[in-house]
Formats: sequence, C-alpha cells, structure tokens
Amino acid sequence: MTDFIIINGFIFGLVLAAPVGPVGVLCVQRTLSEGRMHGLLSGLGAAVGDAIYGAIAAFGVSAVQLWISDHQASLRTIGGILLLLLAAKTLILRSNRKSQKNVGKLHTENLLQDFVSTFLLAITNPITILTFAGLFVTLGSTDVGDSINNAALLVFGVFIGSALWWFALAFTANLARPYIDGGYQKWVSRISAAILISFGVYALITAHFY
Repeated sequence: MTDFIIINGFIFGLVLAAPVGPVGVLCVQRTLSEGRMHGLLSGLGAAVGDAIYGAIAAFGVSAVQLWISDHQASLRTIGGILLLLLAAKTLILRSNRKSQKNVGKLHTENLLQDFVSTFLLAITNPITILTFAGLFVTLGSTDVGDSINNAALLVFGVFIGSALWWFALAFTANLARPYIDGGYQKWVSRISAAILISFGVYALITAHFY
C-alpha cells in the first residue's frame, strides 16, 4: 500500500511538471544561458510549489482549497505580472551579460532568485489544485487524506516526480550548452521572453473571467 501511494504521488508530480509551460521555458533558458545549477534550482522551486499544492489536496484542507477557488482571479493576476517581470529580466540580463567578464561565475543571490521565482509561479497557478483533484479521482486516491502518513507519502512522491522531471530537463539542456554560441543564446533569450510574455498576457486576460 505504501509503495502504491508513493508511485501515485510520483505520477502526479510527473503529470504536473511534464506539460510545456513557463517554468519549463525558464528552466531551459537559464540552463543554456547561465549554467546547469540555475536550471536545477529553477526546477526545484517549481517542485516545492507542486508539493505544497499536493499537501493541500492530500490533507483535504478544505478552507485553503475554498480560498484558492475564491481568489483565482488574484492568483492569475499575480502570476501574470510575475511572468512579465521575468520576461523583462531575461532580456535585461542578456543585455547586461555582454559587458560582464565573469560570465561563468555562479552568484548565490541569483540562484536563490531562480528558486523563488519558479516557486512563486507554481503556487500562483490555481489550476494545479484542480489538476490534483482530477488525478485523485482518476487514480483512486481520494481517501489518502484519511491517514497523515499516507498523505505525507503522497506529497513526498509528488515532490520526487516533479523534481526528477526538472532535473532531467536541466541536465538535457546542459548537454546542448557547449554547442550553443552567443548568437544562439541571444535568440534563446528572446524566444523565451516572448513565450513568457504570452503566458503572462494569457494569465492576466483569463483572470477577468473569475
């Protein structure tokens, strides 16, 4: 039974992380532009956010679920603004990097920002809690919240599944990094920023429907 719950959580984590979205774009772009650790920390932030939503769904915290449902417009607005800010930052960092000498140096502050930004993106996405609810029903895990241990195992599985996906994505992108010169990286940053802007505008527009 324990193994089954962890496997379910692992599947939940993969299902949440695998679709192409703003976090995936950031993970790849940061890996190609700044290095593998930036991509890994970006993915880890999203994995923690997914795990928190998993905890809310698994433990059946109805008050929190209701609050999320009632504040979807606000969450979408915050997420949309955050995406637009991240798009602007992507372009500004790319422009500033031309004059920097220590391009390969890892900055702890930037790594923390990478983690926090994707974490905020994950927790401002109200669709995640709805996805969990659908997965619970589909995979027959609606009673997992009856036991604290079972719910904790499910959340652990969600985190592992989500983190594994992001780590694999960052490692794969890092393999391509030596073959992408400055010209290609410039276009990667521009395309990434355009995609983030699209997601941000979509989030702001749909916020008016809730």
